[in-house]
Amino acid sequence: MPNEPSYYNWFDSKVQRYNTGLFNGIQYTEQYRTINEKHKFFEKSEFQLGSVIYNGQFYDQTPLKYDLDTDQLLLNIGYNYKFPTLILLKTKVEGFRIGESHFVHIETKSDETDMEGFYQVLVANDSIRLLKKNSKKRFKRIKGSTIYYEFLPENNYVIDYGDSYYNIAKKKDVIRIWPNKRDFINENYNPALRKINEDDFWTSFFSKLSDSFNTQNIGKE
Repeated sequence: MPNEPSYYNWFDSKVQRYNTGLFNGIQYTEQYRTINEKHKFFEKSEFQLGSVIYNGQFYDQTPLKYDLDTDQLLLNIGYNYKFPTLILLKTKVEGFRIGESHFVHIETKSDETDMEGFYQVLVANDSIRLLKKNSKKRFKRIKGSTIYYEFLPENNYVIDYGDSYYNIAKKKDVIRIWPNKRDFINENYNPALRKINEDDFWTSFFSKLSDSFNTQNIGKE
């Protein structure tokens, strides 16, 4: 994605964001200096083209960044403005996409877990929904006279099933939700594959589990 000011000025002239409901947020200023690739953003520290549903309106081809330290969605409004980056108001963000990744805004409480913020949708079908809470933990570093920060991933996974949310960290968490699927879970749970790529592992695992459900018994087992 281009990073030159001319690109953003072109985007401004075409979309005229200042005339849309997107021009409604809080000015953003960077507080933490980083000197390596251990930044606080989702995937890249640069803005990426995406889409967002904001205050009920859909906006496509929008330059966005997702701050995993503060769980905030950032919008680039262009170098023609004193503060070129806005924090979109979280209460107005229904969902967004960055690249191929889809996020939804959830605020709810259940018997199992409280949910608040943006969650990445890894699996979504008629039976279950697998969500990932992307976050990064901040660490202060000192190198000589330089103070900087590094941000390391600290993610967790949640299952949306039967009108409830369940934190998923271990195989026994899955068995607790579906005790009648114990044999299937034991057969398909491969911890070695999980160590290679946890996103791919959980996505494949829950896709297979969902496919195994009897269509006449989709309710909680």
